[in-house]
Amino acid sequence: MANLGLIHLHRCEPDLAIRHTQDALKVSPGFKTPRFTMGMAQLMNQDWAHAWENYEATVGYDRDRNERVYGDEPRWDGAKGKCVVAYGEQGLGDEISFASCIPDLARDCSETVIECDARLAGLFRRSFPKANVYGTRFKGVIDWADKHHPEGRVAFGSLPKYYRTKTEDFPGTPYLVADPERRLQWRALLDSLGDKPKIGIAWQGGSNRTGKSRRSVSLESLLPLLRQNATFISLQYRDPTAEIEALEETHGIKVHHWPRAAEAVDYDETAALVAELDMVVSVTTAVIHLSGALGVPALVLTPRHPRWFYGLTGDSVPWYKSVKLIRQKRANDWLDPINEAAVQVRTLVNGNHELHESRSRIAAVA
Repeated sequence: MANLGLIHLHRCEPDLAIRHTQDALKVSPGFKTPRFTMGMAQLMNQDWAHAWENYEATVGYDRDRNERVYGDEPRWDGAKGKCVVAYGEQGLGDEISFASCIPDLARDCSETVIECDARLAGLFRRSFPKANVYGTRFKGVIDWADKHHPEGRVAFGSLPKYYRTKTEDFPGTPYLVADPERRLQWRALLDSLGDKPKIGIAWQGGSNRTGKSRRSVSLESLLPLLRQNATFISLQYRDPTAEIEALEETHGIKVHHWPRAAEAVDYDETAALVAELDMVVSVTTAVIHLSGALGVPALVLTPRHPRWFYGLTGDSVPWYKSVKLIRQKRANDWLDPINEAAVQVRTLVNGNHELHESRSRIAAVA
């Protein structure tokens, strides 16, 4: 029954998933896995008030939700005025999205400590100046716990239980701040490529275990998009050089790829580049969360059966106002979503052309 619930979750049939996990829990009330499945199904339905308690069930139990313990502190229960450590877990995109709750946590705690992926440490320090940030998530030994004397610990994915219990609780506004100096450097490089809009693209996401096949496309399949009058920047976090070279040789289309940003060991570099782009078009991967957290307009090529984060219907998610979903109508058929993304980029291109002409006229008059 637990497995049936999981199958229905992956098919984006949350009501059936909930029914089967409820049956499993009647037989074995302490079974954590179906509770977690139920939580994701409830999140898919945007039943925020009930979902988070179930979503938290596998913290410290599942390999993707390892629990960090720093001393004799208990799990945080939401009590205010304490020194609390919030630690990242799950994927990089999850860390970024759940980090939207950090300002709420910092407001409620006497001292806030953030333990995150090392790639996010610099970006988080700048964005959350009231918190003490350490990029030691994957280190076995840490040297900072004694400096802070934690009175509670909480997983990033557990923070919404206290701060996102109804849709109105999601501000959807930017909360990450890219490095101003790095932004200037990327701005200069992007400007050297001409006046066309600068569009970031990512076409591969996930691993075999996290649904890579259903959420990824080939670079060549993006041709309707890439033929628009814009400059395209790769945001692929794995080296796409062979695919980019093949595209240029076959179709004469140039896609720029700078490993120090796209394949960065420091996401501060990626954030600085993304913050200077006019738009991002991507499959469901971490760069979408980064774009939304920075407030950069983003189009998401969303598979027919996405993970809970993207919901079931509509073209938006409550987490980010700048992100728009373009959903697959049929599984494995990406032509319509890619064509729709191309139309929206064409609108941006035309708007950019009109703006450029207007600026030229003003300059001529001056």
